Amino acid sequence: MNKCNVIFDIDGVIVDSEQLHFDVLIDVVTDALAKQDVTQISAIQPQQLIGLSLTETLNKVGVPLSMHQSMTEKIISHYQEKLSVHYLRPGVTDVIAALQRNGTNFGFVSTAPRHVCLANLGLLALKDPPALISGDDVERTKPFPDPYLAMLKLKEMDVRQTLVIEDTDLGISAAKQAGIPWIYAWPHALSGTEQYEQASCVIETLTEIPQFSAIRVINRHE
Repeated sequence: MNKCNVIFDIDGVIVDSEQLHFDVLIDVVTDALAKQDVTQISAIQPQQLIGLSLTETLNKVGVPLSMHQSMTEKIISHYQEKLSVHYLRPGVTDVIAALQRNGTNFGFVSTAPRHVCLANLGLLALKDPPALISGDDVERTKPFPDPYLAMLKLKEMDVRQTLVIEDTDLGISAAKQAGIPWIYAWPHALSGTEQYEQASCVIETLTEIPQFSAIRVINRHE
């Protein structure tokens, strides 16, 4: 496996969590409606929320700003309760284990709160604490390049030798603006509205990435 720097998005790439995020959001908001904490929300589909931060999601759904903190805490709590290894995407565990064995410089970037990111990454059982830039760590998140620029600096990555794996146009735009040359789009069930026009390549499996082609992938969670 050729050495390079690798940056992974988390939701949609490490974990197939987009539908879970939406279901948890609807459960929490529905409960708030029943208690009349919220009187009205906007009709919305899960595809419309892909790539957004939790704050942006609550705004889009129409949750009042005064409810954001309490709603965020409930959403994070419910999400962590429902999360399991069955949400890991195929091949992720094997690829990351191979990167660790190879001494590859890698990290994770997300718009999600740090608690959510760490819950997702906890499914990987990494031997060392993950290098992570979450939505809490930057003033501007995707589609701005700040999260990727922060990771390049944190891990002292040469941008010319770095690749990114993303599932959203917002994330791909952020990586592109950061000057990262190789950006792989990895679609999932809710990716139908994504265009991936700025991606270097659209893949169906991680082993289509040349640097990962020699990795043996085992389906553990069927």
